[in-house]
Amino acid sequence: MSCIMVVTGQAGTGKTTWLMRKANECAPGLLREPYQKVLVVTRMHGARRRLERLIQEGCPNIPSVIMTIDSLALSILNRWRMALGHQKPITAVSGSTDFADSMFSLEADFDRILSEAGRLLGSPTVGKIIGSTYPLILVDEFQDCHGPLLRFVQSLSSNSDMLLAADEFQLLDTVIEGCPAMEWAKTISANGAATLEELTFCHRTSSGAILEAARCLRENVRSTTNTIPVVCCPNHAPVAWKILEKLVFGSSATRWSGTSALICPSHDPVLQGVIDSCTSQLQKRGMHPIRWNKETTLAQEQVEIMQNLGITDAQDESDTEWSIPATIVDPLAIRVAHRVKHMAKLRGLKGIPTKLCVRQVETLVHDRRAYLPSAALRTVTTVHGAKNREFDNVFVLWAYKMPPSQDQQRKLLYNAITRSRKNCMVLVYGDTTRVENDPVLSLLGVPEPAFPAKKRARIERRKARARS
Repeated sequence: MSCIMVVTGQAGTGKTTWLMRKANECAPGLLREPYQKVLVVTRMHGARRRLERLIQEGCPNIPSVIMTIDSLALSILNRWRMALGHQKPITAVSGSTDFADSMFSLEADFDRILSEAGRLLGSPTVGKIIGSTYPLILVDEFQDCHGPLLRFVQSLSSNSDMLLAADEFQLLDTVIEGCPAMEWAKTISANGAATLEELTFCHRTSSGAILEAARCLRENVRSTTNTIPVVCCPNHAPVAWKILEKLVFGSSATRWSGTSALICPSHDPVLQGVIDSCTSQLQKRGMHPIRWNKETTLAQEQVEIMQNLGITDAQDESDTEWSIPATIVDPLAIRVAHRVKHMAKLRGLKGIPTKLCVRQVETLVHDRRAYLPSAALRTVTTVHGAKNREFDNVFVLWAYKMPPSQDQQRKLLYNAITRSRKNCMVLVYGDTTRVENDPVLSLLGVPEPAFPAKKRARIERRKARARS
């Protein structure tokens, strides 16, 4: 095992900046040959895009390769697949697939790809080549590594020096007990094979309210002072009003400027209700609606494109032939259709298998999400979707659909709040009694109603006159 250094710290403490600084210190002594580079890997493509920007800014003179851990494993496996007896190139697919033969390739899920790539790294030849090519490896968001992912990273550590950045409180996977990545790091540290360093100063925000809210959620203690606003709303309309109050209606001094995110723990239907209410309230005042970039799940985006292509759930894995619909409206579906027709023509196929079309949909959606940057000013997403990202302003929509575990709720709320650089507000469906009796929400201090009692009474009188 080579030299390993691990940094831990809460959100915004500059763990990625620490990686850049250490890379600048270590790389000159490790990169002795012109072909050698620093390898930078992380779990998700969102973090990869952020790392690309930070590497360019923080380590402009260091040759580097940046990719996800899954992509690295797939590239290693394809490079040496013949050594494992695989003739065709290997492609990654969703679901549980064990190197199934398809028309153009072998298909396997990423768990099997990671396991096979880890097996290759165990061979002296492959391990030494990877170690020589990448003598220094940086791993960001290391806490997300478990199972085959963690075993693959452990295999990489046998031949290269490693710098790891992690925060076990930001591991959101509910299936995993504890944090296997940090447990491994602490074990090898106790044996003298790794050095652990903890960061405490937060660089992302200087807002005392956000920092206090983060501290209370991490330590599971109730704040003695008010933190960020926790606003109680009975339905969609007050939630939408509080958002518009900060983004549209406020004065130049009170209005929130910069990028904003509406974050919910899950893809809850209430999100659309809030967006619709925002649009309705603006239209009543003759104003243009807010352009929200509403992010969906990967599976949902794939289903929508396949429906445009005339593929149902019952057909997507069948051996039937696909026929092109008479009209295709969605631009992405049109791109898939052109690509599939071209591939079928090159292959000399008389009919187009449905599986081929489905695989092209998966590839297109993955590539769009992985490599197209998002420059949206207003974003609607989940806590998982917002991970590794930053926004100037954050609205956390806390509806009724929550995981039963209080620890998981604290992690979700913590991760949502700490995405903010300047301003944050938690919008809760319910009254102040719900917040006061909630063991997680009550950590943030005294809640407030969306409208004061007098203003609420005026609104009710106005509604009563309108009905009469």
